[in-house]
Amino acid sequence: MMTISDLAAILNGQIVCCEEKLGHTIADFAASDLLSDILTFKKDNYALLTGLTNLQVLRTAEITNACCVVILRNKQPQPALVSLAKRSGIPLVLSGCGMFDACSRIEHYRNRAEPRDGRTA
Repeated sequence: MMTISDLAAILNGQIVCCEEKLGHTIADFAASDLLSDILTFKKDNYALLTGLTNLQVLRTAEITNACCVVILRNKQPQPALVSLAKRSGIPLVLSGCGMFDACSRIEHYRNRAEPRDGRTA
């Protein structure tokens, strides 16, 4: 299991808002800069990793029941995005990682935390 706090640590991320939700458990992940791809994602309670910084990112996160949004590649969110994240209660994390590096770090953590034989570490 991974929490939003764990995810931020793994990605050397900075929490922008909604710190009270950092203990929330993440069920899955989606990584894309194409919001149309994210709209087809059929999971709830997932972390959305993207390089986009506009309002549509958070609107997409709301519609698809993401539990947090991670903005990658040292990009800075538009002020309106931060305001909407606060109002929506969706934690926003900023990371300098690129998309591939972020996904690799997450997978490495998940493999370490969840051995293949089904037992937890």
